[in-house]
Amino acid sequence: MNLVYKIIIAALIPVGISILSSCEKDIDGYTQDARVYFFERSNNLDRSRISSRSFTFLTVPDEQMKDTLYIKVKTMGRIFDYDRHPIAQTIAEGTTATEGVDYEFIPGLVAANQIEGYVAVVLHRTARLKNETVLLHLTIGESADFKGGVTEDDTFTLRWSDRLVQPDTWPYYFGTYSDVKYQFIIDQLGIADYPHQLSPRIEAQPGEYSIADLQDMASRLRVLLREVNAENAGKPGYPLRDDNGDLVVF
Repeated sequence: MNLVYKIIIAALIPVGISILSSCEKDIDGYTQDARVYFFERSNNLDRSRISSRSFTFLTVPDEQMKDTLYIKVKTMGRIFDYDRHPIAQTIAEGTTATEGVDYEFIPGLVAANQIEGYVAVVLHRTARLKNETVLLHLTIGESADFKGGVTEDDTFTLRWSDRLVQPDTWPYYFGTYSDVKYQFIIDQLGIADYPHQLSPRIEAQPGEYSIADLQDMASRLRVLLREVNAENAGKPGYPLRDDNGDLVVF
C-alpha cells in the first residue's frame, strides 16, 4: 500500500469511529411515544376486528340512569411497572350524541406490567333514548400516558338507546331477530347478551356460552313459547307474533 492510501485511511478511521459512536448514542437515546389502539376482537379463532358495539338501557333496572362501557385497548412499546390511563375522545363527524349530556369520557386503565387495558365511556339514560338510538364515533385521545396507535384500529363506534337493540352477540340458534323475540328471551331467561365460546377446544371463559349452551337455550325457549302461547290462547297478541306479524319461532 503506497503512502498516499495510508494517509487517507488514517484520516478516515477517526471519522468512522465518530459516526458509529454518534449512531449508537442516537439509537440508545431514542424512545417511541407510548401509544395505544382499540383491540376489540370477535370471539372466534380468526379473532376478527370489532369496530362497533350496541347497548340498550332496557336491560338494566329502571332507576339506573347511567352505565359505563369499557372498550379494550392494546399498547405499543415498553411495558411499565405502574398504572397508565388512556382516554377516548369524540369524532364529531357522524356523531349524534352530545358530550356532557348523553355521555362522558373517564380515564381508562392499563394496569402495571400489562399491555392490554381499556378506555371507558359513561353512557347517560336520557329521555331522547326512548325514541331514538344515538351514535358516538370515538378515537384515542392524547393523555399524559398515551397517544393514538395503529391507524386501522384508531376509531370505534357506540350506539345506544332505551329501546330494544339487537345485541352484537345474537346467536344463530335463536333464528331471525325481532324485538318481540328478544323481549321474550329477556323475560323468560333474564339474559340479554350471549358471548360465544372462542372454540370447543378452548375452555369457555366466565360469561361465555358454548354451542351446546346456546342450543339448549333455544330448546328451552321453544318449550317456554309453547307454554306461554297455550296459557294465553285466545287473548289478543297470541300466539306471539314478531314485529312484522309473523309467528315467533325458535
